[in-house]
Amino acid sequence: MKYYGSDKPDLRFGMKFVELMDILKGHDFSVFDSAEYIGGICAEGAAHYTRKQLDALTEFVKRPQIGAKGMVYARVEEDGNVKSSVDKFYTQEVLQQVKEAFGAKPGDLILILSGDDTMKTRKQLCELRLEMGSQLGLRDKNTFACLWVVDFPMFEWSEQENRLMAMHHPFTHPKDEDIDLLDTDPAAVRADAYDMVINGVEVGGGSIRIHDPKLQAKMFEILGFTPEKAEEQFGFLMNAFKYGAPPHGGLAYGLDRWVSLFAGLDSIRDCIAFPKNNSGRDVMLDAPAALDPSQLDELNLIVDIKE
Repeated sequence: MKYYGSDKPDLRFGMKFVELMDILKGHDFSVFDSAEYIGGICAEGAAHYTRKQLDALTEFVKRPQIGAKGMVYARVEEDGNVKSSVDKFYTQEVLQQVKEAFGAKPGDLILILSGDDTMKTRKQLCELRLEMGSQLGLRDKNTFACLWVVDFPMFEWSEQENRLMAMHHPFTHPKDEDIDLLDTDPAAVRADAYDMVINGVEVGGGSIRIHDPKLQAKMFEILGFTPEKAEEQFGFLMNAFKYGAPPHGGLAYGLDRWVSLFAGLDSIRDCIAFPKNNSGRDVMLDAPAALDPSQLDELNLIVDIKE
């Protein structure tokens, strides 16, 4: 997340994030001075981008789907000087520090985003990175950059629920060396979970599962389940453990995702057996559709359609 803003990074090209808080804060540019996170990418050889192209990139990151408030850019000129959209706030000396942080060379273009939420801004920067990768022809469909993503956090904090939630699911085994942290610092516990990623697409994911009933009970406790609630919802599992479940785990692959990658398709919908359109409709089966009253009666359902 620190370097790519994604837990399924596309490694066919570089443009790793560089954090710039230490360099750019404290120069009376209120946008940066009030930010929790300032970071950027360096697009090699893209200093030729026109003002129109840069404005289009700014509009791209401001789209509701991405949600950034704006973008700052800096060009490295042929003489090594840095020309930026915030020149009136920063001296050439500070801009040279930015250049050095990226290892930027003449002809490179630096693009910077900031925000008051680190995780959200990193995700916005991820979208910008992918867009620049596409525009510069760096996402070759005949190149396959494969990796395993490991050491996921066990839990994530939910502002909505005001409690820790399972990042993968509540049956994921924690790393053996982190089990003691469940009592002292559960947020620092890592999960024994793993994803396989190719070209920025998660093609498979899985985990080692909990098989010890005491550890599973501890997990439910951390997630805010009372023993009664845990028994009510997951009693079948806890009872099964009493018979001695062995250590177990697995990995689920998405065959349709593999096919879409190997076929060079832009959309996974083109190789899903029963694809849905953007509104969630199955155009092959014409579903959802009206049900016969007898079917509803059989299931004791009443459909109450509001105008």
